[in-house]
Amino acid sequence: MYGDRKDVVLGKSAPDWFELDGDSRATPVKSGYHRRTWRVSLNEKVVFAKVFDAKRGGPVSQLAFAFGLGAAQREWRASRAAECRGVPAVRCLALGVDRRQGGRTVLLSEGLPDAVPLSQAWERGASSRPTAQSLIEAVARLFAAAHNRGFVHRDAHPSNILVQAKAYAGWEASYVDLHGAYQFRDSASTRCAVRSLAQLDHYFQRCATRSQRQRFLQSYVSLRRSLHMCGERRKFFRGLLSSIDRARATHAAALARQRDRRIRRNGKYFATIALGDGWKGTFVLQLERRHAFPEPAVPNRSEHDWRNLLQAVFMSDGWQRNDGAFAVHGANVERARPIGIREAIIWSLNGAPQREEFIRSHRFRHRDIASELILACLEHRSATGLIDETILVRARSSRKS
Repeated sequence: MYGDRKDVVLGKSAPDWFELDGDSRATPVKSGYHRRTWRVSLNEKVVFAKVFDAKRGGPVSQLAFAFGLGAAQREWRASRAAECRGVPAVRCLALGVDRRQGGRTVLLSEGLPDAVPLSQAWERGASSRPTAQSLIEAVARLFAAAHNRGFVHRDAHPSNILVQAKAYAGWEASYVDLHGAYQFRDSASTRCAVRSLAQLDHYFQRCATRSQRQRFLQSYVSLRRSLHMCGERRKFFRGLLSSIDRARATHAAALARQRDRRIRRNGKYFATIALGDGWKGTFVLQLERRHAFPEPAVPNRSEHDWRNLLQAVFMSDGWQRNDGAFAVHGANVERARPIGIREAIIWSLNGAPQREEFIRSHRFRHRDIASELILACLEHRSATGLIDETILVRARSSRKS
């Protein structure tokens, strides 16, 4: 722990950092399956607290915690290393470990005044050429300084980069969320640097011009000491662009596969819920790709919201009339049944075609391919365990492409 913040973190007015739910000074910022992030205001200071629950993360997370390799523990060490190397990064203040109940950790980091994520700053200021140029130069300085000192952020998307507007000095950029950072004795190799640059370029390919992306890379190369003597400058630059393009494609494919796995898990974006009376379904809680596919007419829904909507479906006139398709509360509902016992067995063993359509819809959207949005897929199993009816809930605003 840093001595200059000891009173803030452990003083009489400090909260119980492991139990922030009922504290009025704590505001939830981000929530995941086994991690919650809080913004805590203390004595005119802002502290961010990341609380990790290894038990909820499963056996792998518990094993990593037991050997001191949990996400909070790794980020604490990476933060100290970044400070020792002079890499601009948010400073971690303290690490707390609670070995009861399967193991929990809390990581406290200081809040930077007036700092915003790079993605937010870019969306606000990209239309202004001086602002965009200043942001490009600030981020290029950050990446070059880190890579020159052998420090490579492994998840360098714009939400993990904070920027601050400085009077008479443009912008300054800093890393955050360092738990997966690579650390090298000398400067980072071109191969590792390319992977990190490709993660950033994956975002800016959508919202920045090609000339802006090239300008960033030119600024970065000019600041990298180890890249100056790599043969003819123009030829080297073209080769670097090609390497980043290939790494970006690999990164995009890995992200798509990661998003695909979320469809079958309970989490922030999807949930599988048993509804009773033989009904079970997978539902969209929150749309993951709104920036790529804006859906203003489709709200986020909690499990409680879905139960209320399905109750309205089962009570609707269309359901009572046994209609194949009808509309309820801004959604299109489609019912389907297997034809005969043979098809019921095939659906039960291999999966119903409607469920495959639901999964395929989101797999396409995870790869930024336009597809009709399907919000839910439900299956009903009879007393014999066979599927005898399915329901698809489509967004009324969606259209097949």
